[in-house]
Amino acid sequence: MVLSRLDYGNATLAGIPAYLLSQLQDVINAGACLMFNIDRDEHITPLLHQLYWLHVLDRITFYFLRQ
Repeated sequence: MVLSRLDYGNATLAGIPAYLLSQLQDVINAGACLMFNIDRDEHITPLLHQLYWLHVLDRITFYFLRQ
């Protein structure tokens, strides 16, 4: 649900400051941790790859260039 809302507003996210991108990435990371039932201290990148989820900046770039 969170990812669909994030993807819906990708056009408005282009050009936002890095600290806001970091906060959005934390939300995505927390969602992955919740899905796999792991601690937030573990490495998240392998989980994101397993879910085929892009990082926030990559998601914005992908959806912005696709339009």
